[in-house]
Amino acid sequence: MRKTKKKTIFIILGVLIVIIFVSLGVVNAMKSKQEAGVSVKTAKIVKQDIESNIFTSGIVISKKYREITSDLSGKISEVLVEEGDRVKKGDLLARLDCEDLEYDLEQREIKLEIARDKLNRLKKEDKRNLETNFKNAQIKYKDAVKDYDDKKKLFEAGAISKSGLEEAESSMERAYNDYSLAKKKYSDADNLSEVRMQEKEIKSMELEIDRKRSNIEKTKIVSPIDGTVTEVNVSDLSVVDSYTLMFKIEDMENLEVVTNISEYDIGKIQLGQHVKVTNDGMEKKEYKGTVTYIAPNAFIERNGQGTETVVKVKIDIDGKNTEFKPNFSANVEINTANKKGVLVVPYEAIYNERNGNNSIFVVENNKVKKHTIETGIESDLIVEIIGENLKEGDQVILDPTERIQDGIDVKIRDEDRK
Repeated sequence: MRKTKKKTIFIILGVLIVIIFVSLGVVNAMKSKQEAGVSVKTAKIVKQDIESNIFTSGIVISKKYREITSDLSGKISEVLVEEGDRVKKGDLLARLDCEDLEYDLEQREIKLEIARDKLNRLKKEDKRNLETNFKNAQIKYKDAVKDYDDKKKLFEAGAISKSGLEEAESSMERAYNDYSLAKKKYSDADNLSEVRMQEKEIKSMELEIDRKRSNIEKTKIVSPIDGTVTEVNVSDLSVVDSYTLMFKIEDMENLEVVTNISEYDIGKIQLGQHVKVTNDGMEKKEYKGTVTYIAPNAFIERNGQGTETVVKVKIDIDGKNTEFKPNFSANVEINTANKKGVLVVPYEAIYNERNGNNSIFVVENNKVKKHTIETGIESDLIVEIIGENLKEGDQVILDPTERIQDGIDVKIRDEDRK
């Protein structure tokens, strides 16, 4: 019994001794680590050129294209072009049958000539009659004036009564009224009602003839632009309506890319920015482009993840002889900003503080020096930094945490010292 008790005591003492030695080892290890400092991963501040780009994709379209329809319904008598033909503005693409229109026009032109002859006859007849009436009234008025003057002398001589003079005066006034009316009718001969009605009828006939001539001209289907015929949807003897798409003409030498930019990036886009345009099927082919249009409004675009608010942007593809064709897909890289010879660090070096400031931690003589900075241009992997007392070659801590504080000791990994 006594031996067992002693044995238990020895075991307990042994365990206590082991615990003491282990504890001393841990303390010594921690002390050694603190003396050496926290091990950190770093990178150097570099001075270099930097640019910021937005990468997206879009669809190539012709800057100028037209869908050709006919203003008239009718039968096509001849199609003069095929897909792939190059045409100039005003070139004839097709003709509609216009035989009935031409016959109708000829009949209306004959009727117009007859109406014009009738108008001339009316004007001549009316004017002759009115001229005769005017001259007769003029003669009667002169005779009445002479008769009045003669009777006035006789009255003054006492040869006739006053009533005789008054009767002569009344006759003169009636003759003057008849003369004035005849004179006005003769002067207004071209404005008489029958003549005016005939003139209006002729005007109506002329307008209708102009419309017929215009319709005959519209049977000639012509190209409104220079370009290439990319669609032909009709053939000889086809019957078309005003809504039938007959041809599509596209300017294949002046192309643009239409793309949609997220509302989060659209503020970086400006007219005139340079763009690189490529296509997955064109190996190592790269074309230059320019931002030429930014839509004034945004719209909701549906995608695989849901919806996104975007703004339409158009990019001119510089050069006329490219391998792009309308409806090709295009990869675009829009250069939104660039600077030369600025200080940059990897994104991982930026520490975002709770108050919204950005900081970096520079290692100087194995101690941390905190620098509050502003960021400038951002590229895919690096960012421009702007701050005081920063220079090329400074070692900055990557992926800093709250443990990294100004003034603490750190140890740079050997591979980062190079």
